[in-house]
Amino acid sequence: MARLFGAVAALPRWMICYVLLGLVQSGMVPVILPLAARPGPAAGVTYAAFAAAGIAAPFIGAWSDRHRRHRRTLAAGLGLAGLGLIAHSLPGGLVQHMASAALIGFGVSSGSTVATMFIVEVVPEAAWDGQISALQACTSGGQLGGLLIAGALGLRHVEAALLLGAAVLLAAIPLALALAPDPQVQVSRADLVPRPARGGDAIASGPQRSLHRVSWRAIAGLGHSGLAWFLAAWVVSYTATNGLSVMFSVAMVRDYQASATLPTTAYAIGVGCSLLVFRLVGRWDSRFGPWRVLGAGLASRALLVGGLVVLTASHAKAALVPILLCFGATQVAWPLLSVASTRLSVTLSPAHRAESAGLLNAATSVGATIGGVVGGVLLHAGFVWLCVAVLAALVLSLLLAWHPRVRLGSG
Repeated sequence: MARLFGAVAALPRWMICYVLLGLVQSGMVPVILPLAARPGPAAGVTYAAFAAAGIAAPFIGAWSDRHRRHRRTLAAGLGLAGLGLIAHSLPGGLVQHMASAALIGFGVSSGSTVATMFIVEVVPEAAWDGQISALQACTSGGQLGGLLIAGALGLRHVEAALLLGAAVLLAAIPLALALAPDPQVQVSRADLVPRPARGGDAIASGPQRSLHRVSWRAIAGLGHSGLAWFLAAWVVSYTATNGLSVMFSVAMVRDYQASATLPTTAYAIGVGCSLLVFRLVGRWDSRFGPWRVLGAGLASRALLVGGLVVLTASHAKAALVPILLCFGATQVAWPLLSVASTRLSVTLSPAHRAESAGLLNAATSVGATIGGVVGGVLLHAGFVWLCVAVLAALVLSLLLAWHPRVRLGSG
C-alpha cells in the first residue's frame, strides 16, 4: 500500500486533469448521452455526433504543434466540452443535442490530443514509457469512476449528470493552466511508438486515439499491403462492439427495467479486469504473433455475444445477471484486440509506421461514429436484434482477418 501511495505521489500533478477528463470523456459521456436522448435512433445519432468530432483531433494537435500551444489547447478543450455539456442539459430537439454533443466531442478530443506531448517534449526519452503508462492509468482510472457515477445518477438524474460533468471539466481548467508544462522542444509525432489503447471500447477520442495524423501517402499505399484487409476487419468489428457498448445501458434500463447502476458497474468491472491482463496479452502477442491474438479476441467476443443472443432471445427477467456477466466479459477481451491491432497496423505497413497508426485511429473513430447510428437503430427494433447484428459482424471480421495478406504479412 505504501508503494502504491508513493507511486501516486510521484505522478506529475498535471495528470490530475486527465483523471478528470477520463472521468467525463470515457466514463460518463458514453453512458449519459444515449440515456439523455429520446428512445429510438436519436440515442445513436447523438452519440455518433460526439464520436465524429474526434476525427478533428489530429488537426487540432497539428495546430498546437505548430504554434506551441499545448497547455492552452488543453484548457480550451476542457472549456468547450464543459459548455457543450451545459448546452446538452437544456431542453431542445435532436439538432440542438447533436450540435452540443459534437461540441463535447471536439472539446475532449482537443484536450486528449496534446496529452502525450506533455511527456515526450518535457522529460528524457528514457522516462517516456513509464510516464505514458501512468497517463493511461490516470485516464482509465477516471473512466472507471465516471462509469460508476453515471450509473448512480442514471436515467432519473440525467440533467444533473450533465451539469456535474460540466463542473468537473470547468474546474480542471485552472489546474491545466497552473500545472501543465509549456513544452518548448518539439518532438515529431511520427517518431513516437504506437501503443495499445486501454480502457474499453468507448475511448475513440482518448489520448491513445488522437496522436498520429493520417496522410494521403498512407491512404494511397493501402493497396500494396494487407493493411487494407485488416482495417476493413477492424472497422466492422469495432463498429459492432462499440455500438453494443454504448447502447447496453440504454437496453438494460428500458428493456429490462434495471437500474443504470447495474450495467455501468458490469462495464466498470470488465474494464478494470482488462487493465490487469494487458501485460499477459503482450507476452502472448510476442509468442504467438498479433494475427493469432487478434483472432482469439474476435472469436472470444463472438462466443460471448452468441451467449447474449441466446439470453436476450429468451426475454426472461432471470437472464439479467448472465447478460451482465457476458457483457462484462466482452470488455475483458479488449486487450487481445487492442494489443494485436496496434502491432498489426505497424507490421502490415512497416515503411510508414506513424501513418499506419493514424489510419488505425481514423478507422476507430469512423467505427465509433457508425456504431452509434447503427446501434441506436437496431436497439429500437429490439436488443436481441442488436446482439444478432454484432455477432454477424464479428464473424464477418474474422473472415476478413483470415485473408492471406493479413495472416502471412503479420508474421
